[in-house]
Amino acid sequence: MKEETIIIIGAGAAGLLAAKELSSSGFKVIILEAAGYVGGRIKTTTDVSFEHLLEEGAEFVHGKLPLTLQLLKEAKISFHRTKGKMLRNTNGRWHEQHEIIEGSDRLMAKMHEYKHDVTLSTFLEENFRDAKYEPLRRSVQKFAEGFDLADIQQVSMFALRDEWEKEEGDQYRIENGYAQLTDFLAKQCIANGATIHISSVANKISWKKDEVLITTTTGEYFTASKVIVTVSLGVLSATGEKHNVLAFMPAIDNYLKAAQEIGFGSVTKIFLRFSEPFWNKDTGFILSEEAVPTWWTQLPRTDALLTGWLPSTSAVALNKLTEPELIELSMQSLANIFSLEVSFLKQRLISHKVSRWQTFPFTKGAYSYAKVQSIQARQLLNTPLENTVFFAGEGVYDGEYPGTVEAALVSGQNVADKIRALKLSALGFQL
Repeated sequence: MKEETIIIIGAGAAGLLAAKELSSSGFKVIILEAAGYVGGRIKTTTDVSFEHLLEEGAEFVHGKLPLTLQLLKEAKISFHRTKGKMLRNTNGRWHEQHEIIEGSDRLMAKMHEYKHDVTLSTFLEENFRDAKYEPLRRSVQKFAEGFDLADIQQVSMFALRDEWEKEEGDQYRIENGYAQLTDFLAKQCIANGATIHISSVANKISWKKDEVLITTTTGEYFTASKVIVTVSLGVLSATGEKHNVLAFMPAIDNYLKAAQEIGFGSVTKIFLRFSEPFWNKDTGFILSEEAVPTWWTQLPRTDALLTGWLPSTSAVALNKLTEPELIELSMQSLANIFSLEVSFLKQRLISHKVSRWQTFPFTKGAYSYAKVQSIQARQLLNTPLENTVFFAGEGVYDGEYPGTVEAALVSGQNVADKIRALKLSALGFQL
């Protein structure tokens, strides 16, 4: 049988995993990546002014995630458990927080009483409306917006309940950067004969059963029998925009509408390097009510680096600030949290950097969350068109590790399995 060609759009975790699996199974694989690097929303950068690798995208392995840890071991990539206390500062008072949400037992009990899904805002209004529940409501909203990057007016309460119940305490960091994982996958793909074209922006997919023609913004074209689309939901759902959006011929409006029925959050990460730590040596995470509310250290490393986390749901106006304005806001937030003068912090600030994923044209955001209607939307996106156009990525994944690199990897694995099964069936093997 003639060698079958598969085009994969996107060299993030899902695309690379699918490419690795298919290229090792006798398929000719071509990857088209719009950005100038592989990894997608995994982006480890080196900046001499920081003397430390910066994780501009994915940073933590959230628990003992099977496929992620399997690949790290296969690649002999070291990782370590994060350390340090989770501390909350409220009105100048510090206390250690042991639960992801304070008062979570009562919250979960109420969540399990529901037989039908509702948005988180509706759930809170129906159950915790009284003024005495204000701290709980605020804690729940902050966590949903901060950790899940979710809009509480749209996010599925069932999805949050299921996710929060399984949330593990242990978090891990990959030594020398998360990009080691995607670099390993890319090398495996190339060793298997796959080709990776970076800075290659696909903008049109012409397709019919078992035939695909991809054109790029520079006029190049590629042909294959199948295509796997692994772009972010931010790109996939950006209908009506003129730039960096895929056009499908014939149109697949129901699939693009489904992409819009899955939430997709944005975040700004702020990196501040100081001459020395001004926080307690056992500090891991810092939670607050400040404009930039969440910060973390590098424990068990002792670098004087703080990473700030500002979800787009915190305040729309903040997303319009310039980088100098954001740094000023960050310094004021830290000054308020630690009861210090801004001038004290500025004297010790060595370098700073801001990463805004919502402004990156090839992602348009950070990661997904489930809306009430997302189950049906994901079911559709996981159904290939004429066994020719497939979708993969953390946004279309429907399992127990939402919004993670694990989700992207598993999604890529699942699509590769589907395509291999089709080939075996064509060869007459009973599945």
